[in-house]
Amino acid sequence: MKGVLNLLVFFTAFFSTNLLAANGQFDVVTMSNGDTHNGTVAQERFNLKTPYGVVSVPYVRMASLRLGHGVAPDRLTTVGGDQFSGTLMDRELLMLRTLDPALSLQSDEIREIIFASRSHYPLKGTPDLVIAENGDIFAVSVLTSDFLVMGKSGVEIINRSAINYLDVAPQPDAKPSLIQVTKNSGKVSQGRLSTQTLRVSTGFNATLEIDFSQISAVALRVNHSGRHSGYLFRQRFNPHDLIIDSMRDGQNGPAMLALRGGMTTRGDIQGGGDGDEQPPKTVILKPFAIGIHEVTFQEYDLFCEATGRSKPNDQGWGRGLRPVVNVSWEDAVAYSEWLSQRTEKRYRLPTDAEWEYAARGGTDTRFWWGNELQPSLANCEGCGSLWDGEKSAPVGRFLPNPFGLHDTAGNVFEWAADCWNDSYAEAPEDGSALVTVGCGKRVIRGGAWSFPEHEIRSANRWRDFPTRSSDDTGFRVVRELN
Repeated sequence: MKGVLNLLVFFTAFFSTNLLAANGQFDVVTMSNGDTHNGTVAQERFNLKTPYGVVSVPYVRMASLRLGHGVAPDRLTTVGGDQFSGTLMDRELLMLRTLDPALSLQSDEIREIIFASRSHYPLKGTPDLVIAENGDIFAVSVLTSDFLVMGKSGVEIINRSAINYLDVAPQPDAKPSLIQVTKNSGKVSQGRLSTQTLRVSTGFNATLEIDFSQISAVALRVNHSGRHSGYLFRQRFNPHDLIIDSMRDGQNGPAMLALRGGMTTRGDIQGGGDGDEQPPKTVILKPFAIGIHEVTFQEYDLFCEATGRSKPNDQGWGRGLRPVVNVSWEDAVAYSEWLSQRTEKRYRLPTDAEWEYAARGGTDTRFWWGNELQPSLANCEGCGSLWDGEKSAPVGRFLPNPFGLHDTAGNVFEWAADCWNDSYAEAPEDGSALVTVGCGKRVIRGGAWSFPEHEIRSANRWRDFPTRSSDDTGFRVVRELN
């Protein structure tokens, strides 16, 4: 199995209006002008026109609905964790209120609806999972029985029952998608996919035909009915170490993993590294939390929509769950400060020392998995992935390091807090950021899809101007712990 996201909780829910009334729980509608209304939205189903068909979700399954009004797509979230984006087809909603008359609401005047909490019950018949290119994630039952893959050794017909996971890399100009199939046996096959569409059944009585150009990944037999536990894709860390802060508007912040810190050595431990990795230095770090993966377009776009900033270019690769790129160091700092304000917690960029400690995952080898490059463990020039030398991969598509962090080797460079220095001679012993007067460049870490294997080593460092942005550089954030 390959990891996509580190924590996807697919609970489903049952809801009784009488129970809600007895408990004093109501839906909350926030209007575009800031007004709020409490009550029960009297809508049997919510109909969303998505890129792959109309999805009709019953009221009893609704968790939230955010209206984008043309600036962004409308986003519907179910109590089971399904996320769909598109255009809401219901233009008028009726809200029933306890002490006031019923209220007619126009959807083009609504900003968000947070639905009353529901109790949970298992959703049957949706054991599989689709991750779309636009960031949508939803549980389904895959109906397509066979997949035709044209690989180096010829054409292979792979039955659905033999597949654990499909990685998809859509191609431009309507070319067949590149695909990597991870089988139940652990064997991996790569090639071009002749099968054009994926036929699925949702848990909401809808059958969808999804073009593979719209799909990022498919996981089979992972959403088990009746299992009331987090869906951990490759991840097996202590849930007490997982931190997901809520923002003031109810949105979740990035998924963070708490690390214990302590004494660690940074730099060219093995030898054969670059001069700026010298001399190896032992530092003592305080505990901190760091993003399980890089900040995604989906997460950064929320920041842009809330602050009126222009959204960065995605190079035509797709937004959603891809790491945000074309952001400067200054942009990354601004996002961290916005996140701090919205969560009332302290977010910032990782220091150079914190980043290397997190990336190594407790190892002292060239890469977190060892001293030699192994295929399909990272995205770089020559790493053997579907995206090598072409573009970024969606976050979480490779195995996590021993700490449980994804994409610390390759994919995109990541901004650090430090000013650039060509040695560790002046590096602080407490692992704090090195900040100098007239700081001209900032540190970037981790290598990228466009760089060779030497640049994705855990010790490797690079630098760039803080005002510059590029298609191979993003960032992840740190959250300070009390």
